Amino acid sequence: MSAKKLIPLILSAISISANAYDYSSYSAAYSNSDYREAINMGLKFFGGQRCGDSHNWMLVNNSELQKNNEVSCHTQDGKGSVNGGGNGSYDLTGGWHDCGDHIKVGTTMGYAAVSLLIAYDVWPEAFQDNYDEAYGSSNNIPDVLDEVKYATDYFIKCFPNDNTFVYYVGFDGDHNVWMTSARQSKEKVANGGDPRPVWTASDKGGPQAANYASALALMSLHYPDADYKELCKTYAIKAYNFAKRNKSAHATIPTFYASPNSEWTDELALAAILLYKLTGESQYKTEALNYLSGKWESNSPLAWDTVSDFAYYYIAKDNSSANNGQGGYYASFLEKNVYRLHLQDPEEPTSDGSECTSNGFPYYRSKWGSNKLALGGAVAAALYVKLVEDGDVNTTKNINKAKNFTYRIVDYVLGKNEFNHTFLHGFKGDMTHKIHHRNAMGRNDNPPTETKNSAEYMFASGGLIGGPSGYGQFSNIIEGGNGFKETEGGCDYNAPFVAAIASIVAEKDPVSVNLNDAEATLTENSYIVYPTYFEDYIIVDMIERAYNRSASVQLYSIDGQLIQTIDITNKISTIIETSSLPTGFYIVKISADNDSVFYKVAKK
Repeated sequence: MSAKKLIPLILSAISISANAYDYSSYSAAYSNSDYREAINMGLKFFGGQRCGDSHNWMLVNNSELQKNNEVSCHTQDGKGSVNGGGNGSYDLTGGWHDCGDHIKVGTTMGYAAVSLLIAYDVWPEAFQDNYDEAYGSSNNIPDVLDEVKYATDYFIKCFPNDNTFVYYVGFDGDHNVWMTSARQSKEKVANGGDPRPVWTASDKGGPQAANYASALALMSLHYPDADYKELCKTYAIKAYNFAKRNKSAHATIPTFYASPNSEWTDELALAAILLYKLTGESQYKTEALNYLSGKWESNSPLAWDTVSDFAYYYIAKDNSSANNGQGGYYASFLEKNVYRLHLQDPEEPTSDGSECTSNGFPYYRSKWGSNKLALGGAVAAALYVKLVEDGDVNTTKNINKAKNFTYRIVDYVLGKNEFNHTFLHGFKGDMTHKIHHRNAMGRNDNPPTETKNSAEYMFASGGLIGGPSGYGQFSNIIEGGNGFKETEGGCDYNAPFVAAIASIVAEKDPVSVNLNDAEATLTENSYIVYPTYFEDYIIVDMIERAYNRSASVQLYSIDGQLIQTIDITNKISTIIETSSLPTGFYIVKISADNDSVFYKVAKK
């Protein structure tokens, strides 16, 4: 039975050694191909979380379900009771299941989608195109976008009008039976069957809606289809406006996810700075900074209720000098969270006096997934390293410590731990550690506890298993006592794993080009060059953001002499000064990798 996270996350680590772990000397424990296998498994897990008629591969590949053509689930979401009253008329099919159960929780789904899309935004070269949305042949769209689109499609449905936000589908009855989501859909409503209850809000849910806005903004930036990009942009703004109106009120989930705090500034700030990145409208950046004015570092790992480090990264990326108005620089906040909280660097006093563990892994006191919390710290460390390596911020810190911390945490999860077994379910064929996940087990007979604990698994799911509660303390059982808290897996577990390992794969096994770019065709319609008859300048405007490849513009005389070259990578508008040129005809050449287009212009 999967009763959820009702207790606050206790954010300090358990100390088991007085000696700080030396991350500066750590080296990667796995091969490049192992890291590649792991990120692909961790990402594909989200396909096993798909709800609706969505080619959930754990259902499609289940022989029992396939025999009876039972490969869809919960196709009547939105038709059940609304807030405990009469039935609704919404279409709320799709999205991701929360964990090994089949409820749909805006809190975790939003955080997971944001984490995956930030990973792609920051480390796009980590992500391959191995399949299409139905796991057929490649479709020239990175797999991470294929997976997250199931979430963003659902997010759009969650705002049926400007004043209604759907934040939860399902209820505690979902946990009454142990069977696949396809078979559960045929159960009584009391056992999680169709049509499930729906929970909406008009005066709360701002932080959750803000995470939806962040995910939609990032999808608008990166998805290759122009119509879908525009739709995501529209709903990103709609979700953000709802969040602004209801910013300080979390939508409390019935029974589950009672928010441990009422903080909202991090979610709103992240949404605002990402909308600024998407639109270029300065009001969003102003609002992002206003939300964080007077606020100090979060001192907590990235998780479903804390996205401060994401906000700090994007604000510092835009301006490393951005501060909270009281002398606190956001880049410094991210640095402190990395070195003080996660690395527990002896040069940085910790907030609670705890010290590093003997093997370099922080065993957070929360019983709900020490792995995912440690990975949240690993993502923060990787983001800080990226800021430094990109030249956005300067530091006196040993940056290798932060970089190797990310490696250490990922390697621990993959199997370099005191148990000598992986917590990524099925990695390299190892399923010794069990995962509390109905679709992964693939059974429909609602087996008793002991049968679950001894069952063989149908799928190597790629799900991140919650993890130990302390050094050597792991209850490797599906049910019984509180052991399931350590074997739970879900969308908010895998997301920080994919984000953390993306920083490693981008370095060790990068794809040669951005996959969207590789197949995008540069045409005369990609840019507009004007005026055709110019005097003091020529303007080059991007009109189709079809790719993010490095691009340049060259100006030639009519006899082929190169006059000027300008980098126009990701630039919406570029001005070429021409006042010193003599009258006559000229050629403007725009190049992106091996593609080129030409425009003929003339100086009056």
